[in-house]
Amino acid sequence: MRRTCVIGAGPSGLAAGRVLASRDVPFDCFEAGSGIGGLWRYGNDNGMSGVYASLHANVSKESMSFTSLAMPDTYPVFPHHSLVLAYLEDYAASAGLHRRITFGTEVTSVRPHDGGGWEVTVRRRGDGDGETRRYTDVIVANGHHWDPRPPDPAVPGAEDFGGTAVHSHDYRTPAPYRGRRVLVIGMGNSACEIAAEISRTAERTFLSARDTAHLFPKMLLGRPADHLASSPLSDLPRILKDPALRLLLRLTRGAPSRYGLPEPAHGPLARHPSTSDELLVQLARGAVTPKPGVGSFGPDTALFTDGTRERVDAVVYATGYRISFPFLDPSLFAAAPDGRTELYLRTVPPRIPGLYFMGLAQPAGAAFPLLEPQAQWIAELIEGAAALPSPAAMERAVERERRRHLRTYAATYRHGIETDFRSCLRALRRERRAGGRRARAAAPAVPPPAAETASVAGPV
Repeated sequence: MRRTCVIGAGPSGLAAGRVLASRDVPFDCFEAGSGIGGLWRYGNDNGMSGVYASLHANVSKESMSFTSLAMPDTYPVFPHHSLVLAYLEDYAASAGLHRRITFGTEVTSVRPHDGGGWEVTVRRRGDGDGETRRYTDVIVANGHHWDPRPPDPAVPGAEDFGGTAVHSHDYRTPAPYRGRRVLVIGMGNSACEIAAEISRTAERTFLSARDTAHLFPKMLLGRPADHLASSPLSDLPRILKDPALRLLLRLTRGAPSRYGLPEPAHGPLARHPSTSDELLVQLARGAVTPKPGVGSFGPDTALFTDGTRERVDAVVYATGYRISFPFLDPSLFAAAPDGRTELYLRTVPPRIPGLYFMGLAQPAGAAFPLLEPQAQWIAELIEGAAALPSPAAMERAVERERRRHLRTYAATYRHGIETDFRSCLRALRRERRAGGRRARAAAPAVPPPAAETASVAGPV
């Protein structure tokens, strides 16, 4: 009998569980923490959440909702993390998922079984002994924002810096930075929001970035900026879309130089957008001082690549996360050094049957609306209602996608799984239709039922 293992009960694992449950596909879900929600659970006791106290979603509730359940109308446009967790609790409860999740249990090993399927070793958190179970299929949904990634390359002198230094994963409130001189490294969403928050009470706040990002306000023309993904602008060819977006940003936000920032060397669509109204205000007020990359550290100073030096008491490394799967042998599967995952449609390793990955697509907006379609496809593959292309065909598709990705996005680790939401959704829909046709073509022909022989009753 087929049985599927789902690893993780964050948004990806919940979407997988909801779809499998709706189709009566037997599964077990294991979650290392004591509750659902993944990174959206503040202070998650699985140690994997980097949510800080004041964090709000940086995309709107409409763009963030799962396809099967909208966020409540009573929610603000950009909900606080506690509201997102409440929404995920409702999402799980509506499908009866809580009773189907084994909490406080980590997956320590996933290995192919010689006879087919998988051996999955699980362990109650804090226990030394584990238990190994057999599964026909495994869905990896452990997320990609939990394993802090240090600066690459390492900053010379960082080990000699005498102040406090943390990764943004461990940042919770600005209280420890009151009255101090703080350096935030990075220019993604976390870096922008943390720098703005710290700057309200710090003596000085510096924001260092090797490459300046385009800063998007959260609202554009009276609507959430992420709604651009479903506006007529999104249908323009890229050669027109990029300058159109540059112009829109210039008209609504002004030139970067007005905030002390250099003009970004890349187009707005080449990198994951950084959205922060608060940082724009704090830059305009002079509360945050922009700086180029850090060349080296001294015991209490940072030397920047433009030759300037500043006294610094504390550093926050907002340098992103590694994509990692500690329960998989790297020789079986691992993310590439550039952050890419060699997966067919961000889901299937071409030559490892029965292993699926969820949530490894990073669109400009929220990823939630991609999860249920992805889970539906996986469920169809598990049930046999859809079939994959040949491994060679999938590898060719992965290579085509790699070349297209390199032409489209910045060649950085952070952008290894970047994708366009609408293109990704269209590709999933096409593959589900094609997979259904493959499965029907491969199904053995069923002979028609034998014709019944009519009998005529004679006289008694």
